[in-house]
Amino acid sequence: MNKKKLVLSLIKDDLIHAKLIYGLNEVGLNASNYFLHLSDTIFDLLGYEDNEETERIFRQYIKLSKSALFLDITKSHKALDNLVLKIYRELSAQKPHD
Repeated sequence: MNKKKLVLSLIKDDLIHAKLIYGLNEVGLNASNYFLHLSDTIFDLLGYEDNEETERIFRQYIKLSKSALFLDITKSHKALDNLVLKIYRELSAQKPHD
């Protein structure tokens, strides 16, 4: 698996897991302690360093990720896959150059 496929897979997993956690919280089960922090791995793989600029981009990632909460993934992942690509492109466009 190349790095792009891995990052896309991690973003998708992060969105699905966040959707689950937020859904559990919504029905009264406090699941907030069970986030996987996949975003840390995603940002590491893309070469982001721990600084203020990365923090700004991370907040943007979270904002885009919350769009997944409104997607119905029970019948198809097409809309989710489109969001994953959008997030990946956004992160890649802003990532530090090697």
